[in-house]
Amino acid sequence: MVTRMWTKSQTQSTIKDLRKAGYTVENRGGRYKIIDPETGDVAKKNGKSLFTALVGTRGYLVIYHPDLLTEKQNGL
Repeated sequence: MVTRMWTKSQTQSTIKDLRKAGYTVENRGGRYKIIDPETGDVAKKNGKSLFTALVGTRGYLVIYHPDLLTEKQNGL
């Protein structure tokens, strides 16, 4: 799992991109999570949530599976 602090705009952009890619992202109890459309439960891989974003005082705490997102490194 990867844990990062993101700005509001980074988080909203990622959620928008996930939805465009076909994922269902919902706000459940103040946490954005990917939902499995077949079960209606939080989508998991290896027992861990694929994506979670929690609102914080300085942005969002984002936790995601490394297979879900690829980070940009050094502008490449």
